Amino acid sequence: MHSHLGALGVTGFLMKDPAANPLDYVEGGPLDARRRELSAWLDGTDPDLSAFERRGGKMIVTIGTDDTLASPGAQLDYYQALLDRMGRATIDRFARLFVIPQANHGLEGRTAAIDGEGRSQAVTPIPTAFDKVALLTAWVETGVAPPASVVASAGQKTMPVCGYPLHPHYVAGPTEVAASYRCQP
Repeated sequence: MHSHLGALGVTGFLMKDPAANPLDYVEGGPLDARRRELSAWLDGTDPDLSAFERRGGKMIVTIGTDDTLASPGAQLDYYQALLDRMGRATIDRFARLFVIPQANHGLEGRTAAIDGEGRSQAVTPIPTAFDKVALLTAWVETGVAPPASVVASAGQKTMPVCGYPLHPHYVAGPTEVAASYRCQP
């Protein structure tokens, strides 16, 4: 929390005193009740979204595997809990999860500065941009569900963003073109 929300996240949200010292927080101490209260608000982990689905709700969730604020593993665990609780067919009627490798919390990504052989390489943007609002709007307003994969872009580069649990596999062709990949388990 300190690294992303800064001291104000701790002092403002948790301690309710922006002038407080965030280092005064002690796990299980006098602020434990407040921490539990905030957790109840922010830690939505109930895998029963049947009321949301019955009311016609639709959602598209997009996560990056390099998110250091919201754990990608915890997000995948939650989605799996949804599948386990409600079943794939039900979830597919109202929810999609897209996972973008190497994208951060803001869904921006860059290639690594060092390749698999330990050599330095140029850092370039990873294609992460696609119109999630248009996908959701089409689903809600016209009943057109998002496809199993979408194409993300970054300048001239494109990559498939696959619906979970699929992920891109290189097949053949230029590595910077989405058509060179297939979404597979």
